[in-house]
Amino acid sequence: MSNASKPLKIALLIAGLMLCVAVIPALPYGYYTLLRLAVCCAAGYAAYVFKANATLVGHFIPLILVAILFNPVVPIYLDRLFWLPIDLGVAVYFLVLSKKI
Repeated sequence: MSNASKPLKIALLIAGLMLCVAVIPALPYGYYTLLRLAVCCAAGYAAYVFKANATLVGHFIPLILVAILFNPVVPIYLDRLFWLPIDLGVAVYFLVLSKKI
């Protein structure tokens, strides 16, 4: 692992673990605001890094879509029932992606 990919791997792991914790129903609303910020930043940073990497450039569009979905500036409001599979799916995606780096 190069020194440049280590911060990206850490960001994806932290965001992925935060998404796993998000399925707990008794969390305060502030956690979800922090979650949006962490996931949006991790996805945006990964998209930026992967756009320059020829082997991982295929992840650019999905990461941009994740960043848009989780953006904290103009939030997309969905019911908790919809967020649960999205959170788990993005968590798995981030954790698998961090292993590919």
